[in-house]
This record gives sequence, C-alpha cells and structure tokens, in this order.
Amino acid sequence: MLFKPLAFNPITHDELIIRSSSYRRELTTRRSVRHFSKRAVPMEVIKNVVMTAASAPSGANQQPWAFVIVSDNKVKRQIRD
Repeated sequence: MLFKPLAFNPITHDELIIRSSSYRRELTTRRSVRHFSKRAVPMEVIKNVVMTAASAPSGANQQPWAFVIVSDNKVKRQIRD
C-alpha cells in the first residue's frame, strides 16, 4: 500500500465555531427510526455508503469488517426471523 500524506488545510477559529455549531444543530435533529420507507435506494448510493464505511480507520488499519447488501425481500425476512 502506498503512503499518502495527510493533506491538512487548517481552518480559522471563526470557521471552527460555525462548523461545530452547524454540526451540533444537525445532530440534535436525529431520532430513532422504527418505520422505514419502501422507496427504493439507488444501488450506487448504497455502494457509496458502504465504501465510505469501509474506509473508516480501524485498529492497525486492518478494516476487519465485511458488508453484505441484501435486496431480496425473502432473504431479508429470513434474516429478521
């Protein structure tokens, strides 16, 4: 694996305050979800989300997790049961 140096762009004190405040406001709107939409999510969106999750740092940078995308409703029901 090639080493890629961190491209760090420092932001101003004022921008830190603005971003942190915006982030806090956004997170205060989160809720537990118990009902889900039946609207289909494009596979490209699902793949992007999974690739983003897979890029998260882990211990010793091993990324030991595996992701499975299940789109078949019968299989989903079997998993739930």
